[in-house]
Amino acid sequence: MTRRQWFLVGLITASSLSLVNARYHERRLFTQMDRTERAGLKLDSDIEVLQVELTALRNPGRIDAAARRDLKMIPLRPTEPLYYRPTGSAGVMR
Repeated sequence: MTRRQWFLVGLITASSLSLVNARYHERRLFTQMDRTERAGLKLDSDIEVLQVELTALRNPGRIDAAARRDLKMIPLRPTEPLYYRPTGSAGVMR
């Protein structure tokens, strides 16, 4: 083989190795992109679930029931004045 043929064989070999390397990186990036897209879809569905839960938690009826049940709160009537005593043990007096 002549010098020119060896040079062409070297170029073809380098080109084929470069092609194999490019394909490898392409596959790796494709799988990374696929994983990222799946994670994004999962985050979108999680956001929707959290928005539904937030809407349920913001329900005024639920807040009112929890205030009455857990905190023993009663609705304020405009005809009953409340007086606050800062130094007394009772705090609020009717």
